[in-house]
Amino acid sequence: MRLFVTGATGYVGSAVVPLLREHGHDVTALVRPETDAKALRDKGVVIMAGDLASLPSLSDALGSFDAFVQIAQSNGPDAPVLSRTALDVFTAHPGFLVYTSGVWVFGNTDNETVDESSPVNPLPIVAWRPEQEQAALATGRSAVLRPGCVYGGRQSLCGGWFEASEKKQPVYLVGDGNNQWAMVDLHDLADCYVRIVEQKATGILHAVDDTNDTLLGCALGVAQGSIIETIPIEKAREQYGPFADALNIDQRVSSTATRKKLGWTPKREFTSSIDEQWAEWRSSRAVG
Repeated sequence: MRLFVTGATGYVGSAVVPLLREHGHDVTALVRPETDAKALRDKGVVIMAGDLASLPSLSDALGSFDAFVQIAQSNGPDAPVLSRTALDVFTAHPGFLVYTSGVWVFGNTDNETVDESSPVNPLPIVAWRPEQEQAALATGRSAVLRPGCVYGGRQSLCGGWFEASEKKQPVYLVGDGNNQWAMVDLHDLADCYVRIVEQKATGILHAVDDTNDTLLGCALGVAQGSIIETIPIEKAREQYGPFADALNIDQRVSSTATRKKLGWTPKREFTSSIDEQWAEWRSSRAVG
């Protein structure tokens, strides 16, 4: 298949794109002109210079792609506008679309388990996402993928735990640590993306593994002798703003329907894969 991917140089995209290439797909990646794309070129990826804001000007060049994989995420205040720009450009073409959302659209699930059919109650930081999910689904040729909090590789949300532990410094958690995150390993997530693309599986899909430990339990597994310090949510909001509530989220999210639909089985859960995570973390640091 001929695929157009955004976010190919990011944390998630850097795992998804090589796997797509391993499966024999032709991949074109949207990459900012100032970004080093040598690793992508070495894997046979065609580079198209630009960013999400420039997509409308590139639309005429996108009509021949079989599928679009929107992984790129902006963390700034322009995130809703940029995401919608990409969505509008991609859905104007007949190709299949994978629109990346996330489990934060459920907010806190209050000890209840939510699944692919459950109503959403998004955290304020992602309050704009449900409307865009529905716009993608309305095409009838789109998948909305909601990954859990991603771990593994060079790490993202959990990266501070590894860095602090490596330096024998305190590991900080927002809240008391008794909350749970819906989580997914980076490599399992990449496999999920590939299955969605190859099957052109439509609808709402969840990339969530079987991690059931509390956040404190997960952090203790990483800490390797470092102490764990908790930050009260009120103080965290002063420092992180609305993002503090995302770090303090308490969720139980099922991916049973997605597993059945795609034949996808996560190979890892957080606490039993910590040795592998440490090896990947150190490897990524050595390469960097």
